[in-house]
Amino acid sequence: MDFGDLAHIPAGITAHRLSDKSDDSGVQKDQNIKPPAETQSVDNGAGADANSDTNTNAIAETNTPGEHPEGEQHLADIDKLSTLFGFTNSDGSQIIVTGQNAGLDTSMPDYGKIIGEGGKTYSVKFVKWQKGSEQSNGRDTANNFAHLEGYIFDVINGKAAGNETYYVVNEQDFDLKSLIKISSPEQTMTDKELETEETLKDNISLMKDRGVTDMWSLADIGSDQKLYLVKFENKDKDRLFSIVLFTGDDFLFQDYPAIAEDDYSVWRVDDGGEVSPDMFPLLFAAETRQGLLLGLSWWGSEGLNTFFLAENEGNLEELEISYGRYTAP
Repeated sequence: MDFGDLAHIPAGITAHRLSDKSDDSGVQKDQNIKPPAETQSVDNGAGADANSDTNTNAIAETNTPGEHPEGEQHLADIDKLSTLFGFTNSDGSQIIVTGQNAGLDTSMPDYGKIIGEGGKTYSVKFVKWQKGSEQSNGRDTANNFAHLEGYIFDVINGKAAGNETYYVVNEQDFDLKSLIKISSPEQTMTDKELETEETLKDNISLMKDRGVTDMWSLADIGSDQKLYLVKFENKDKDRLFSIVLFTGDDFLFQDYPAIAEDDYSVWRVDDGGEVSPDMFPLLFAAETRQGLLLGLSWWGSEGLNTFFLAENEGNLEELEISYGRYTAP
């Protein structure tokens, strides 16, 4: 499906050390950003999915991400990442993998786990290929689940969240113990914490040579990393926000510049030129040989895109793996 919800925006990916005072704005006007693909929504404290019908009785069956004996090293292999995503029915008892061609029935039983909701995992079992029906309204939602074309899996040993997007993996290729614990940011901060956040904001502003209008904490990752959403001052038609990973020593950026022809649809259709933390829930965080791997979603008025950001040689880069759901009312 052609998602079509993202405006054409130039891509810029930059990384800076804390001491870097570069004046590079990160805006590159000769490229179009590749849509961070479409997909699900997860609430890990970074924001609730307003379009999701969440099952509050969901039972995650695996150990807490990041908990394994000291000294053991578990890494996800970027070269072996699955390209399968799907979303659940209303009660979280099944998941449909969409966006794939028919004829993969023999390989689907190899995929026995799904990951989402900030790193929760569930066991699944392949059931069948489901043909689409004429009753479909074209929406990738739980209400239209029975009418969509895709591969159906049962969620076993409990239920996942309803109408939620998940990443579908083969345990032979994705080490679930590589998952890192994601914590919701504190709703209230001490004076010292507020002062620290202001210092981080000032550093980011200096690095970009651009004022910061808003900065939100999306999540605490592991014991010492923090993920932020940062919006910068407008410069004429130039707009910029960034997803920023602070490792404790370094700032790593994924920049999203845009040229605003109007104030109604800047990055995405009908976004009003605004971003907010509830638009960017996390599916998971995992450790790789290259560094951190993040699975995120980006909500818009017509649906959401799911995409991966990977740390690579001091940069955050957007991987080609992506997924989308069209959920417009």
